[in-house]
Amino acid sequence: MSSNPTLPQLETSREALQQFLQTLLKQELSLEVGTPAPIASDQLGELAQNRVLIWASSEPFAIGLTPDWIPLLSQAMLGEALNAGDEGADDLLSEVAAQGYGTLRNALAAEGTRLPEVTFVVHPPGTEEVQPPVSLPSSLLQLPFTLQIGEARHEGFLLLPPDIVQQQPDPSQSRATDAAQQEASSSPVEVRPAAFGDLGPERLGNGTKGNLELLADVELEVVVELGRRRLPLADVLRLTTGSIIELEKLVGEPLEIYANGRLIAEGEAVVIDEQFGVRITSLVTGTRHREKTLV
Repeated sequence: MSSNPTLPQLETSREALQQFLQTLLKQELSLEVGTPAPIASDQLGELAQNRVLIWASSEPFAIGLTPDWIPLLSQAMLGEALNAGDEGADDLLSEVAAQGYGTLRNALAAEGTRLPEVTFVVHPPGTEEVQPPVSLPSSLLQLPFTLQIGEARHEGFLLLPPDIVQQQPDPSQSRATDAAQQEASSSPVEVRPAAFGDLGPERLGNGTKGNLELLADVELEVVVELGRRRLPLADVLRLTTGSIIELEKLVGEPLEIYANGRLIAEGEAVVIDEQFGVRITSLVTGTRHREKTLV
């Protein structure tokens, strides 16, 4: 009996990307995935006439989007609608592709599938000659998908290497395998209590100070925090040389000193010769408590 080619973890991938787009666009939507079909690599020029192709830097993998995706994504991320060819549109698509791919990597890693790290290169629509950053096989697998938001539909596809497909098992072979496993599970299994050797008398260390002396040469990262600021992604993308970020800490407030991410003291900025330094003005906890915290 013949078998049909399928894509591994397709439903997991679809759910992860749908959740990513829903979080990004902040509205209810659905992501529908079609049936994969082979496509010759020499047909990519036709696809590039009316699609934005976003290529992975080191793998034969690409994302194809219709131009109507660009104002949709830019409005969500930047607060303004961009179109194909506008300044910043390619950077926006690369960033969205990287975030979506990162979401997909995390979802598949939870199921034991590791995807390689990649960056993305954008080829805008209307490109006469498609030049992927890597050599391609003679054919690829095209997986269409549709983003449905209300009545609006946004089309796209994935280009995947053909060796990513797997074969569905023959039902008769699956039944034979299940029968063999059931027969094996019915065989008697010898069960006996586990026996462990004597570990000897319990011996304790010399207390906190003694244990800490064993770690005296371990290096800790000490960080002095001047201040913090939370910014939307749209504001981060607008940062340029000369931009000023206003911190939440007021002038004259003490600086916070962290050791391995834990707050241990407060201080003030000083200048020693030509280098910055910090003078400790107060300890957040006592010495004994700090020993226990850092250990």
